[in-house]
Amino acid sequence: MPPVRSANLCWGQHHHVLRYLAAPAASRHEAHIATSYPLPPGCTTEHVRAALTHLVRRHEGLRTVYDLNAAPWPRQLVRPPAPPPMVEVSVEQDPAAEVRRLTETPFDLAAEGPLRACLITSGDQLRRLHLVFNHLAFDDVALDQLSAELDALLAARVAGRPAALPPVADQPVDLATREAGTHPETALAHWREEIRALPTDIHAARRTATGTAARAAEPAAHSASLTVPGLLAATRAIAANAHVWPAAVHVAGYAVALAAHTGRRRVPHRLYTSQRAASALPSVLTCMSHPLLCALDLTDDPPFSEVLRRAATRVRQAMANGHVPFDRIDELVAAESARRGQSVRVASELNFLDNAPRSCRTGRDRFVWNAAPLDWARAGSDLYLRVYEWSDGVTLALQALDEIADRAAVERFLRGYAALLTAHADPTVDLRVEEAVRLVGLTPPAETATPAPADATPGAAPHPAHPALAAAVAEVNGLDLVDLADSYPAAGGRLLRLPRVLAALADRGWTGTLGDLAAPRPLRAVADTLRPCPPSNSGRTR
Repeated sequence: MPPVRSANLCWGQHHHVLRYLAAPAASRHEAHIATSYPLPPGCTTEHVRAALTHLVRRHEGLRTVYDLNAAPWPRQLVRPPAPPPMVEVSVEQDPAAEVRRLTETPFDLAAEGPLRACLITSGDQLRRLHLVFNHLAFDDVALDQLSAELDALLAARVAGRPAALPPVADQPVDLATREAGTHPETALAHWREEIRALPTDIHAARRTATGTAARAAEPAAHSASLTVPGLLAATRAIAANAHVWPAAVHVAGYAVALAAHTGRRRVPHRLYTSQRAASALPSVLTCMSHPLLCALDLTDDPPFSEVLRRAATRVRQAMANGHVPFDRIDELVAAESARRGQSVRVASELNFLDNAPRSCRTGRDRFVWNAAPLDWARAGSDLYLRVYEWSDGVTLALQALDEIADRAAVERFLRGYAALLTAHADPTVDLRVEEAVRLVGLTPPAETATPAPADATPGAAPHPAHPALAAAVAEVNGLDLVDLADSYPAAGGRLLRLPRVLAALADRGWTGTLGDLAAPRPLRAVADTLRPCPPSNSGRTR
């Protein structure tokens, strides 16, 4: 089916496509967005099919596929309008199994649109609509927009009247075309300076104590949530007193909690941000969010009021310089790793999510252990704190690799974080960092020397994949020479071209993973992990 229109990927999609492909295929569903969609009384399967077909015709992003092997850059390809595929299953046919299949099966980016629908029926009655979205094409704003339009369409269908939706002014291809003419060099210069000042790895001591043997095994991880109704009023009081947004309060709280957990006083993390306002096309139905570097220097033991001021400044700076291709920032981090001769790692993340007007559904503090996030653990993060703000409370949801925080540390982190912010709701309280760290109550690791990365055994014969990897990297990136002592980015490889590198490797009879290549490891070490593959597998990206 020929595309109607095409363009490069939108900048907000770069992070999500790289993270999606870096994870093992069986774990990629961790990035899917699944929801059980509420239906109005009287809604039928025909109403849903008509409404979703209308939305697919209206929004090009819902009928877009991705050619990740396109040269010189991956492309989004808009297909002609057609009814979206929908699965219909009755309550007698084990709908839970079908929903699980749709949720956990990886999206075929080259052939499948970013929306899956499952209609669950009983007799001739529609009971439920389950939707699964590919994060590559959706962020929270896009999901809210689509949900509102689906509500309007279904209400109109049930009432037997036309639906009144505003015209769609711009599509993802229009946004990508606009971004292609934008030159973010000033913003990238800002990030280059920020990256120069980053500590190498604030979790290095815990990683060293855990040991390489434990890390080589299947990753262990923990997940817990703490809902605190009173934390909503506390964070709003802190924000009002300091004249900052509530998100800045959580940036400050996360920095202090990381300082308590790591024993470090220069604490970087990645803050998820929306780039809709900066894009100049904020209404486009696509993903316009990615995590930006956010580092706070607490070495001078400032009071919390000053930590909060610095956090607000960092958020403003990040937003002012955030509309850039995400992969360019990660390439700058890789270049800094090569300059230092050791990996600069910032893999602790913070995401602030406004869930109002919905309720947290509890009138008292509630701590819950969640299922171990093993699929998330395979995607390359260390710690991930989601802050959900409801109409009547705040939920703190933390995911952590076991090598970074065991179960006891996860619980202390959440409770200490909440205690820190609750204490500062009192305008007379302004703890310095060392006092705040004691309040949080985490035990930092003992500092140990970070072992030098293991190199090839002296005198050992080179792996037969060495020349194939060097040739593939050079071919795809237009390089005259590739030094296998360099990492892929340090050698001049561009991250968005990694799918093509894997295809070029397959042409030469070798297979590997995108995550290994994207990591700041010497290409020689990556080549040692490659495995032979039959030539028939070449060129496939899944």
